[in-house]
Amino acid sequence: MSVKTLIDQTFSYSRTNADLKDLYMSDMKDFIAIDALLDSKNFESASKLVDEMDTEPREQICMAIAEEYGNDFLVNNFGYEVA
Repeated sequence: MSVKTLIDQTFSYSRTNADLKDLYMSDMKDFIAIDALLDSKNFESASKLVDEMDTEPREQICMAIAEEYGNDFLVNNFGYEVA
């Protein structure tokens, strides 16, 4: 799944689950910010934002980055690895 697909999916979840809407919207805003930083090649700032995320959304964004950019890119720029 690409980062943009993850953003779309998270938005859909926010619309179907009223109890967790604020949580999903917060995660989606982080995903959008990371996507913008990736597009502008500001990998250090993107990595810092990923580091500050809760475990589940961090894992989701890392899996999306690894799929879109490759696991080596994720390891070299973010310090995370997807098995």
